[in-house]
Amino acid sequence: MILGADLPLTIVICSNRSDSLSAAVTRTAAAMGPRDRLLVIADMPAQHLPTLSTDASPPPSRIRVICNEGNQGLSHSRNKALKEATTQHVVFLDDDIVPTAVALTRIREALTAGAHVTGTRITAHLQGRRRPWFLTSGQLHYLGSHAPARPASIWGGSFAIDVEHARLLGVGFDERLGRIGGSLISAEDTTFVREMTARGATATILHDAEVQHLIPAHRLTLSYLLRRAFWQGRSEARRNDARRGITKEWNRNRSGDGARAVRAALALLYTASVILGVCREAITRSRASDADAEPRSDR
Repeated sequence: MILGADLPLTIVICSNRSDSLSAAVTRTAAAMGPRDRLLVIADMPAQHLPTLSTDASPPPSRIRVICNEGNQGLSHSRNKALKEATTQHVVFLDDDIVPTAVALTRIREALTAGAHVTGTRITAHLQGRRRPWFLTSGQLHYLGSHAPARPASIWGGSFAIDVEHARLLGVGFDERLGRIGGSLISAEDTTFVREMTARGATATILHDAEVQHLIPAHRLTLSYLLRRAFWQGRSEARRNDARRGITKEWNRNRSGDGARAVRAALALLYTASVILGVCREAITRSRASDADAEPRSDR
């Protein structure tokens, strides 16, 4: 018998994209186990919620949809899911992830074996498009995907949490981080994992379990990738980790495949965008601090 085969999971999809939800529910339902439940946190008003398919299992009684009645952000949605989940263990899947029953089985095994947080490998699926020259394996993390030749780490596109242990440790998702509105702010997932492990939680990376990440055409453009790098810099500064974040991004960006000269040029370009993001966040924070100080100086 497979270890943890009967472990029930609450599988959570947090999304602010009405055009992605129905397909995400269908893909996820096909991979779910018989005791799993699906929780959709729709970060949008109820009137924008699409009709969700009920053709596949699980039955509607095992699917719950909660609307935030506005765009509150990914971290807010994740925190809501932790409160609303009816099982001890929650699996977060992005709305453009293609999960498999095998990957969910490996997650169950890891959780049953004692992991408090665990994640799978995420592979970029370009949907038949060629990878452009300015996208080496060193920039795949800007698409929420792991580089094939490098070790995986736990990312928010496909990871699971022992909710009870997270509550015991007092760890939640930082609502200053994570996608909200049109921004590409990120790092709420890795910050959560850092805080969990810093407080003694056990983390397991499932290098041999894989899900696919569907990449749309507009993300395979240089403008999108540079914008994503810029917001990575803002994210690192926002979680007070700018110096280490810049070093991390430089090392990632120059680790890609392809000709050495191209890799070096791209590393400089993308890391420069990261640094611009760090600077922008520092300026924004300084202005906000000055604005807060003005009323006090008038007293």
